[in-house]
Amino acid sequence: MKIKIKRNIPIITPIIIKGERKASVRMLWDTGARVTMLSWKTLEFCGYEPYVIRKTVPVTTANGVVECPVIKVKEISLGKFKVRNLEVVCHDIPELIRIEGLIGLNFIENFRVCIDYRKGYMEIGN
Repeated sequence: MKIKIKRNIPIITPIIIKGERKASVRMLWDTGARVTMLSWKTLEFCGYEPYVIRKTVPVTTANGVVECPVIKVKEISLGKFKVRNLEVVCHDIPELIRIEGLIGLNFIENFRVCIDYRKGYMEIGN
């Protein structure tokens, strides 16, 4: 089973986030990010409470280093490709980009992902 996605730069795809509620959000694929990152708004909509989470990690931003909550999300999926109980960092991405988060390596490493820049597509498979 695989999905073929027309490659645009940057690579942004719709992703489903599940908690008590489900949200479909636009996320940027970031092969340089160790972990997946989701906005406060998205996590709160799905029923998570980032403001009461004690586990945090430092995140370097343009304004310096900030401590961000780490939340275990019930499920994140792209079509039939799903990762359950994925730890994500809760941090807002600047609104100019119009995305709700970053897909990091802790999601990507669960699949075979090929980005073919010459042919203009990204393929995800098992």
